[in-house]
Amino acid sequence: MESLLGQGGMSEVYLAEDQKLKGKMWAVKEVLPIEQDGASFLEEAEMLARLHHPQLPQLVDYLTMEDGTGFLIMDYIQGPTLQDLFEEKRRELPMAKVVQIAFQLCDILHYLHTFQPRPIIYRDLKPSNIMLNEQSQVRLIDFGVARHFTQGKQNDTMQMGTIGFAAPEQFMGLQTDVRSDLYSLGAMLYYLLTGGQYAYLTNKSLDQLNPELPETLISTIRLLLQENPQNRCQSAMEVKMRLRSIYPDSAHTTDYQKHSNRIPQQDKLIVVGGLFAGVGSTFLAVTLARILNALYIPNALVEQPTIEPDLYMLLYGDLKAPKNYNFAAQSMRVQDQSLASSSPWDKGHSTWFPTHPDGFHEEWQPADSFKLLHMIKKPIVLWDISTQWEHPSVQELCHSADDIIVVLDASPGKCNRPSSRANFERFNSYQQRGKKVHYIANGNMQNHFHKEWMASLPASPLCTMPELPRGEVMRAVWKGECIQDRPEVLEQLMTALSPLLKELLPESRLLVNEGKREKNSLFSKLKKISNR
Repeated sequence: MESLLGQGGMSEVYLAEDQKLKGKMWAVKEVLPIEQDGASFLEEAEMLARLHHPQLPQLVDYLTMEDGTGFLIMDYIQGPTLQDLFEEKRRELPMAKVVQIAFQLCDILHYLHTFQPRPIIYRDLKPSNIMLNEQSQVRLIDFGVARHFTQGKQNDTMQMGTIGFAAPEQFMGLQTDVRSDLYSLGAMLYYLLTGGQYAYLTNKSLDQLNPELPETLISTIRLLLQENPQNRCQSAMEVKMRLRSIYPDSAHTTDYQKHSNRIPQQDKLIVVGGLFAGVGSTFLAVTLARILNALYIPNALVEQPTIEPDLYMLLYGDLKAPKNYNFAAQSMRVQDQSLASSSPWDKGHSTWFPTHPDGFHEEWQPADSFKLLHMIKKPIVLWDISTQWEHPSVQELCHSADDIIVVLDASPGKCNRPSSRANFERFNSYQQRGKKVHYIANGNMQNHFHKEWMASLPASPLCTMPELPRGEVMRAVWKGECIQDRPEVLEQLMTALSPLLKELLPESRLLVNEGKREKNSLFSKLKKISNR
């Protein structure tokens, strides 16, 4: 043993040199014997042995002594803890540094919370359990109180955590879940951004203590610190997606952003769905993709793998898809990077990700959606979920989305179905959490019915999609064409959807490279539309 690296209530961590490999250093955690707690030590060891992540401890070996003392031998992480750095900087860290650390922690927590076969709840997130190397890469240490999540369990056998950072349920005899770790993340961000104050003691809002912080950061931390887990952010990816607007390049930079001479733009996830079946959500999703194409904005349209496949046939995939095209959902099961080896199905600036026409018959987890999302290198991703608002992966996407678009029509009976009312409640909860939900009506209706229909809805539609001649639409489909690409149709759709486009696209993006385009181009037309 070379030196003592750190110590806790029932354990100490030492720096040790390998006796065979001279110069090789290990971190050795000595866990003192606790009556009837041998199982906890073995659970920590077995948990660490299954983890394979570059920012988590790598367990080399473990052993127990006759007196019950346990030893974990792990790779040695050289660098200060976040608490050490915080004290060294006199409890003042730049906001950019704190947000960059938060991004990394979100990725680590996402890995743990989506771990199979059971999620792992860390339960002790705090600055002293986070180490930073010379490249400011975060390493999460000490899994002594981490536990697998058990669905349906009403309480935890051990109520552990650190006062000041632990979630309320950890001290109330209730079960912890992924949202407990997210509370701790919020408490830690509050601590780092207020010079070391604890949220549960000060009872002051973050903007009172640090008024220069951006509203996005303040509102996200406020959500994380809600006492009721239902009112918090629901996943680590939701937190990351909320924070990325502050420093988008730190969260994720696409190849397009690196090489484009356009105004820098943050990535955007837009979920598109229908209030009920057959209302035209897929048509709207394709329409938005082709409008973005006309504006020279790279985009991707993903068909939710669990829905009834429609996009492949709609795009005449048998003739239009690349010869060696791999369907994303199926190929992800074979090889993580298989999308890179497959020819993308591009149409101008749009890339299609349809579901296989025979459907996808395996289980699709929220983690699969985020894996696919991160593999798509496009500034804007449209995700068509049809009517599957209740699917767990769709709900996770909605928690992380920048915009949620709901398509409905003037069918009073359908809008008042129990399933529709339940969805309206779901959309309202998203809005209460700060999500932007846009209602789009499909098709005009007679004026004398319009007011009555509008009064029956919980929110007014932002705009109305025009009715196109059905015969023309079907002829375009049979030819394998997008009717939205016809100039006269595209202009009609852009005009009708201009209120939605203003919400989805910052004005700066609409004006980029304006001088390079002809005055009568679609680009100029949209600018005129947006100024009306």
